[in-house]
Amino acid sequence: MRTLLAAGLLLCGGQLLAQDPVGPGILALRAMLADKNPQIRVKAAQGLGRVGGGESVAILREGLADKETSVRIAAVEALGFIGGRQAMGVLLEALKDKQTEVRLRTVEALKDAGTVSSIPLLAQAFSDKDESVRRHAALMLRNIGHRNGVPVLGKVALEDKSPAVRAAAAQYLGKVGVKDQRAVGLLAQIAQDKEPAVRLRAVESLGFLQLPSTLSVIEQSLGDSDPGVRIRATEVLGYALGREFE
Repeated sequence: MRTLLAAGLLLCGGQLLAQDPVGPGILALRAMLADKNPQIRVKAAQGLGRVGGGESVAILREGLADKETSVRIAAVEALGFIGGRQAMGVLLEALKDKQTEVRLRTVEALKDAGTVSSIPLLAQAFSDKDESVRRHAALMLRNIGHRNGVPVLGKVALEDKSPAVRAAAAQYLGKVGVKDQRAVGLLAQIAQDKEPAVRLRAVESLGFLQLPSTLSVIEQSLGDSDPGVRIRATEVLGYALGREFE
């Protein structure tokens, strides 16, 4: 690997990429990433994140295989700080890490690394077996706040096996889907969920969309079997009508 680096070639995601020759400082940080002391390995990963560039991304990829969780987290965070397509490609590998905490940090790093361009990659996190990772991925889509996240959140709110994840996705859909007609149709379906908590979040989100077409959907929830949903639907309808006729 050292020979390839010195020759200015990097292997990342199965592709050989030409780069500028690697300086001795970068090679020193790479050597420290293999130090027996995990604290030193963490500092090396953080240093590579500050240096940035394709060489650092390729070296940080090695850190994803470290036996210490703290080092893998440091590598993930450094990749998020560097950002860009190459870093996001490496971060996808970290979504398969055995530790939940690493996968949670990877979701955050993907958001930092690509913002809007990371949305298709964040969608892959919704196949995670851990509910907390899926909920965190939904939150990252809400933090990005781009309309490209609407269909992703809608799919999660309709299909995820966890009511908590579905409710979170429904809640964030209202923030991401402002004035997006697609969100109305999705929330109309979500408002039929078997769980009252999910239906309640769908009704709340309809109130954020600022579209006249939401009124009929909210009115349908006035007849919901759950009194909590009916109360919230009544409240949301009042606010929606108030804004509609101002």
